[in-house]
Amino acid sequence: MLKNPKRIMKKFLIILSAIFMIGLGCKKENIGGGGLCACSPITYPPLSLVIKNSADVDLLNPKTTGYFDKTKIQLYAKDTNHTIKPINFEIRQPFSYSANQKLEYYQLISNEILLLAKHIDQTFYLRLGDNKLYELNLKVNNNVVEKLLIDKTEAPKEIQTGTSSYIDSIYRLKIS
Repeated sequence: MLKNPKRIMKKFLIILSAIFMIGLGCKKENIGGGGLCACSPITYPPLSLVIKNSADVDLLNPKTTGYFDKTKIQLYAKDTNHTIKPINFEIRQPFSYSANQKLEYYQLISNEILLLAKHIDQTFYLRLGDNKLYELNLKVNNNVVEKLLIDKTEAPKEIQTGTSSYIDSIYRLKIS
């Protein structure tokens, strides 16, 4: 026989209660076909920028002659003392959301710039190789880039060929 069955039962009920509460805390919401786990960090769409030349050739694609390698791209902000603060970014490959929504261009993406733009009204800078320096200003609302200004001109969203819809938050920079 067990020495102290009440004590063992009490420990069992505490452990069972803890497992039940953890399970409820991580329950997915069934809104619109699924949801995030309550224990998962919330992620937001990053700033995505397609860079093309005047002939619509993808200048981030390594197969393109004269493309911009990640090591030749600078994305940064300046602090009040004009000290350059690099901003992390990646080059994302073309992708598709569905059979009819494809993005056939590489994109420069940055989550960090989105987080910085959310907290301060700041000008960011983008230099592609030895080319011109571009000023970037973002209008962020509810953690989504609503507008991107490049050199004080609104950047268009990238429209996909073969579809009439946008893949939101992907902007285009055309350089000559």
